Amino acid sequence: MHCGRRLLTSGIRLLCRRQRRLLSVSNHLVKSSLPDVEIPDIPVPDCVWQNIDQWPDKVAVECGVTGRRYTYAEIRQLCRRFAASLRRAGLQQGDTLTIVMPNTAEWPIVLLGAMEAGLVVSTANPHYTAGEITRQLRDSQPKAIVTLSAILPTVQEAIKLSGTHPKPLIVIAPGLETASDIPVGTVDLRQMLQDDVDTSGVRFTGTIDDIVVLPYSSGTTGLPKGVMLSHRNIVSNLAQKIGRHEICLCDPALGSHQDVVPAVLPFYHIYGLTDALLGRLAHGCKVVTLPKFEPKSFFKLLDQHQATVLYAAPPLVLFLASHPGVLPKYLQSLRHVFCGAAPLGVLDAERFLRRAPPSTNILQGSYGMTEASPVIAQMVKGSSKYESVGGPIPNTEMKVVDLETGSSMAARQTGEICMRGPQVMKGYFNRPGDTAEIIDSEGWLHTGDLGYYDEEGHFYVVDRLKELIKVKGFQVAPAELEEILRSHPDIDDAAVVGVPDDRAGEVPRAFVVPARPGVSEEDVRQFVAAKLSEHKQLKGGVKFLTSIPKSPSGKILRRELKGVL
Repeated sequence: MHCGRRLLTSGIRLLCRRQRRLLSVSNHLVKSSLPDVEIPDIPVPDCVWQNIDQWPDKVAVECGVTGRRYTYAEIRQLCRRFAASLRRAGLQQGDTLTIVMPNTAEWPIVLLGAMEAGLVVSTANPHYTAGEITRQLRDSQPKAIVTLSAILPTVQEAIKLSGTHPKPLIVIAPGLETASDIPVGTVDLRQMLQDDVDTSGVRFTGTIDDIVVLPYSSGTTGLPKGVMLSHRNIVSNLAQKIGRHEICLCDPALGSHQDVVPAVLPFYHIYGLTDALLGRLAHGCKVVTLPKFEPKSFFKLLDQHQATVLYAAPPLVLFLASHPGVLPKYLQSLRHVFCGAAPLGVLDAERFLRRAPPSTNILQGSYGMTEASPVIAQMVKGSSKYESVGGPIPNTEMKVVDLETGSSMAARQTGEICMRGPQVMKGYFNRPGDTAEIIDSEGWLHTGDLGYYDEEGHFYVVDRLKELIKVKGFQVAPAELEEILRSHPDIDDAAVVGVPDDRAGEVPRAFVVPARPGVSEEDVRQFVAAKLSEHKQLKGGVKFLTSIPKSPSGKILRRELKGVL
């Protein structure tokens, strides 16, 4: 569909009429007018593999660096072998296995194999320090850890610091080493996947309400907390998207067709795990992994594999829009670019589209959070409302509540966005108090996002509640100032935080990454002053940085910025 290709086209009116039919607003509650989908009562692996007989010989996953690849038939069997080997090693139903590794071709084998064994899979950022991993190990108490040889020293230090008992089983997944390089005291994953592993006893014995994934929330507004997601939560979120072609970007791998999806988003993040991995395997896609993002490797992947669908966070879209090494041939096969995890600015979307082929569609999608498995809302195919995150997906209700009274608000009124649906987590691990603060007695998940919806039920995220700057009682959203700053021709990136002020309480301070030398603080101040009201002025000053600290999903780490004040 081409009507959503540019912001200023006559097709927008047609698109709006179409989306008006897709969303329903009643009594200040917003639901998708797409019919609710059936949520099957099956565990996650069964959901992922339910159509595997239609594409058994197609490649399921391939390492974009080494070329290691597995077909769907192969990976299904390897998952069962890993599950059997874990049980033989003494792990029991409900035990936790932690994955500490970047995207590799073996990631889905470990993930889905552990799930088939009845384990809880906790995911950790492989770039974490030993201290950061320690906090997660102390909280989740894993009985097994899967990692790479290159990361093992950090993991071993974290185990030592955490006092995790009993000592967990360490499994080394294939990296660039040979089998003879496997460290002493660890187990080679390849040995757990041998042909002689007896899988006859592998069967799911739990319930779909059992915890299956324990990711840790981003920590951008506090210390990370374990998010308890059940089979039902994950399967619901998969079904909510796969079941509707209007919001599912990939087509089933029938006949000669197979979508190719670069796995750039990290699988340890819920967005990458659910959307870029599990959802794509359920559709028979070819998932091409990259252990770390490097421009040369990424360009090679796009060129050689002819990627058709890209799941991205805003930093990747910005990279594709601005990097001089991006050639037209790298983007020629892309049908859809799906941007989530953090808000994508309208200007950034337009910059990317100027480089992309006319047939490429970009969606500001996957508005959500770890606590919602993660998808809550998204745009439909062909939409050009880049400033919006779209409307609720099937089986999901959304509303905006007043910050003071908690009452539901009408269209165009700003408050806290709340949602309710089968994808909402069971709660925070060992934190009932924190759970009660975010999920109310009626099952509404309070997102902590400030926003509103329009008359057609499209939602707009203004900012995080805890990131608001209070200037003389006025609420100032950093995202608004950041959008203005990034529209400056000599600014590549920007972030805004509040700093204490004796008279105003707080005032905004900007951190700016200049596009060229010579940009002055006064230039930046005057640029903002010409566009925004007095209480939004940069009275806290302007600081210049070489980069803005962000999480892997692209969210600005404001706590780090405040630490350098």
